[in-house]
Amino acid sequence: MGPRKTDASSRQPAGGSTGTKNKVRKVSILHRVEKALREAGVGPGQRLLAAVSGGVDSMVLLDALACLRERLGVRLHVAHVHHGLRGRAADGDAALVVAEAARLGLGVSIARLHPGGRGPGESVQVWARAARYRHLDAIAERVGASHIAVAHTQDDQAETVLLNLLRGTGPRGLAGIPPTRRRILRPLLQVPRAEVEAYATSRQVAFRLDASNTSDVYRRNRVRHHLLPLLAKEYNPRIVESLAGLAGLMREDDSALAEAADRFLGESARTMDGAVVLEVTALAAAPPAVARRAVHAAFRQASQMAHSLTRRHLEALRGLLSREGAVRLPGGFVGQRAGGKIRIGRPGAESPTPGPDAPAKIPVRPGVWTAWPPLACRIRVRPLPAGRVPLDAPTRWQALLSPRLLLERLNLRAWRAGDRFRPLGMQGQKKLQDFFVDAKVPRGQRGRIPLLTAGDRIASVLGHRIAEEFRWGGRGAACLLEVEYSGEQGQLKTDN
Repeated sequence: MGPRKTDASSRQPAGGSTGTKNKVRKVSILHRVEKALREAGVGPGQRLLAAVSGGVDSMVLLDALACLRERLGVRLHVAHVHHGLRGRAADGDAALVVAEAARLGLGVSIARLHPGGRGPGESVQVWARAARYRHLDAIAERVGASHIAVAHTQDDQAETVLLNLLRGTGPRGLAGIPPTRRRILRPLLQVPRAEVEAYATSRQVAFRLDASNTSDVYRRNRVRHHLLPLLAKEYNPRIVESLAGLAGLMREDDSALAEAADRFLGESARTMDGAVVLEVTALAAAPPAVARRAVHAAFRQASQMAHSLTRRHLEALRGLLSREGAVRLPGGFVGQRAGGKIRIGRPGAESPTPGPDAPAKIPVRPGVWTAWPPLACRIRVRPLPAGRVPLDAPTRWQALLSPRLLLERLNLRAWRAGDRFRPLGMQGQKKLQDFFVDAKVPRGQRGRIPLLTAGDRIASVLGHRIAEEFRWGGRGAACLLEVEYSGEQGQLKTDN
């Protein structure tokens, strides 16, 4: 791939020579992109989806990935999301992406959004971001891509940290944009935007300019064009690098605290009456940072909501360590202390009947058999290379799922009131209680059936049905879920 002229509809950034300095920058970017991909586990034979908007960052990422594809042994596919917001300008972005994909000999998928579907009161930016990632995920599933590469840079990281700081945040907000999240990769996250633009100049990379990125209507643009330059000029010329470095340190700290909170919940929390119950003594003895995360995680576990607790909620719940009382929480949930326990759940919610000695949560490690005592069975989840479909064994229930299941934190738990999931083949979600009724599962047996959860989502009601969002696409690598049982309680259905 040699340098080339850009077409009339594209522009290059101003400045930058074509001498040795740019060559060093080009190699540096390629080295950092390759390192990021290898650290994320991208390797020979895998398909990588490149999310390309047509702007300079994503077009440079596409050029770098094209340069590295043979060395890494990966197959590339290009995805472009047309948001339907900028008329002919957006059509021009899509046309450029299609043309570049064709020039590089790559397949391309275009997703078109419909702004009319935006919810009441939902901002355009929030709607566009959620819809964009949803469509990228769907394209990745369709083409069999193991990862999605997006083009956030070090400057995007600095802007995010500063925006979170201005809004008011803790370590998690200061951690900014993660280098990886599920199947999303950000290979340019350590690369300053100036280096990206220099690369585009030296390689004569074609790209488009989005006029909305210059508008001061958006807070991020005001931070980008006014606040960060002011901080760089008056206080710290390396402010972008400093903020990005802070994000890395905060990410490490937040990860350690999150792991400590998970251990605390595994040792001290119990699921009871459709709620999560915490021991006051254990919660008071935990470091405040761990206790806050544990309470937050308990709320999410009880509510199955993505909604976050505010600082006011967390402080009110902390007050229950010294007195009895109740705290109202989002979604109609409450945190209530009675005696030495704090219960987080719905007031008076109908509770499922747990199995005998049903644990609150059991971590599942890929490739390792995990016992589930209430049903006298054990479960294993492991990756399966492309082309290897297992033969059914008479003593096992098996299911093939999407390999992205392994990107989540996996656990086994019993069901609780309010649980919902989307059964394979269904268009919408269904209450787990209604699913059990339709499946004719006796009420007394429902608490024995293990649920495999991926993050905060139900991936499978083991022995009954997997979730639609974790279905295997029918080709490429897969994830094999196996249940091996013994005894009369282990007669599992196989209707997935």
